[in-house]
Amino acid sequence: MKRIIPALGVSLLLAAPAQAQPYDFELPQRWNEDLSPGSHCATPGRTDTYVDATRRWFKQTDAASVGNDTEGPVPVEQRVKEKRVQTLEVSGTFTPKGDLVKNVSRAYGWNYVHEVSWSLNQVVGPYTLDAGKHGRLVWGFTMLDGDAQDVKCSEDQVWEAIGDASSFSVPEARYSELRVEESPL
Repeated sequence: MKRIIPALGVSLLLAAPAQAQPYDFELPQRWNEDLSPGSHCATPGRTDTYVDATRRWFKQTDAASVGNDTEGPVPVEQRVKEKRVQTLEVSGTFTPKGDLVKNVSRAYGWNYVHEVSWSLNQVVGPYTLDAGKHGRLVWGFTMLDGDAQDVKCSEDQVWEAIGDASSFSVPEARYSELRVEESPL
């Protein structure tokens, strides 16, 4: 079983400013390299997971065309017509080692669920659309991709990679923006 560690902060991004260009999503800043394989560790035998974010991106789920043929700016918004959900679910179980008879009925487990959603009839916007402009109101989710590597502190007090690295894609937050173009009106 690949282990996925959602050890990443979850931010709540609601919307970009009106008339924003498609946003270049930045990766979360790595505060230190304490767990990276090859770096120093203090407690031999300790295990942990080194997580490295590789890409943050916008997963568009819906869009609506908008236009303004008036002489002034107008607000644009859209009601969500279909509920959209992005879920991360991680679970695991383990059985203690030892006398099998004592532990037959003992199994321990954990379950982690993180869900981000657009609800039915939720309003996307409002954004201000200038006169003579058209574009698309888009919404979906910001996603964070990364790699996770289990590490163990060796007797020489150096983090060593154990097992295979795994990849993950975590839904972070809802996201929407207005993508504006010149109107042919």
